[in-house]
Amino acid sequence: MKKSLSTLTLSTLLLAGCSAEPNEMSLEQRLENPLYAERYAEEIVDRMVEYKIQNDPLLEDKQKAALIEETRKKWLEVGRDARTKQREGFTGFLISINEPAKGELLYRENILYTDTTFDVAPGPDLHFYMTTVVDPRDTEFPDETAMDLGQLRSSYGAQKYSVPPVEDPQLYRTVVLWDNALERLYGFAQISK
Repeated sequence: MKKSLSTLTLSTLLLAGCSAEPNEMSLEQRLENPLYAERYAEEIVDRMVEYKIQNDPLLEDKQKAALIEETRKKWLEVGRDARTKQREGFTGFLISINEPAKGELLYRENILYTDTTFDVAPGPDLHFYMTTVVDPRDTEFPDETAMDLGQLRSSYGAQKYSVPPVEDPQLYRTVVLWDNALERLYGFAQISK
């Protein structure tokens, strides 16, 4: 019984560490991430347009029809704003090297964002790094320019990480997923305008 309880406790802790969202965030906070905001806006606009295409009975109520149109217009603007912010930053897609890793990254105004499809195999001490090295396989990593952005908050979903200010952010064009404990490269993304 004692062993079963220990196993259950360990399983609970491991699952908690892999939860999609490590802390409660409001929708407003999530929308600060331009990658999240774009997806959310596109989906709500699609939903409002679908009501019209399907000639949904909701449209018979003038107030609800007006709300649907107002909502569509509002979220079209939110989506446009999110795409503008993305164009102002540096973007790239993760490629897997030694472990599964995928998702889009955005580096803008000293913040690194992951998109809603971000997914990486969990590791004991997985960190995000930014470096001036184009390909981290070509050097002993972490190299002298590598900036540790901290331990991964979650293996899944939209997140954001503060990036220390640097004199020339364009030099830091590679984002690396590296496990400090295993000294293992999970994957990386080359980011650009």
